[in-house]
Amino acid sequence: MEYFYQIKKRNQKYPIAQVLGRTDFAIFPVAGYLCVGAPDKTALLFFLFFYPLALSHLGLNDFIDVKNDITRKMNTITVLYGIKGTVKWIIAFNLIHFITAVLFLSTLFKVTFYGFLIPFILLFVATYLLIKDQSPKVGLKVLPFYHLSMALYSIFIIIGSIL
Repeated sequence: MEYFYQIKKRNQKYPIAQVLGRTDFAIFPVAGYLCVGAPDKTALLFFLFFYPLALSHLGLNDFIDVKNDITRKMNTITVLYGIKGTVKWIIAFNLIHFITAVLFLSTLFKVTFYGFLIPFILLFVATYLLIKDQSPKVGLKVLPFYHLSMALYSIFIIIGSIL
């Protein structure tokens, strides 16, 4: 999938490479779950929870690195849709992520719900800051919010499964 992503994004008119390419990023944590379990509703909801976040994160990465993508002639989200379109992409996938997170949380323990509130706040603040100032500089500043959110999600899923 990564090979397809790297080749296809050079000559596409729609972000097909990105939409398909991010499935690998979303499948990694699900694969870990499947190593100790079986395909079930939780595995599906885990994927549906993480995939929109992966697409939002991709949009943010493209947003930050737009000058390099233009130079290398890669049709990334920001090259295809511009700054405003990329911010809309990020907002849309964050909203989908919040909805699918609630569905995913319905299969987890209550302590996980409370732990997810911190990443929700971080992602909300990151989204707000991007709406307020739509510049790659701000995108770079909020990128750690995404990484911290992913780490906290993992920690609280583990804590919830232990307790």
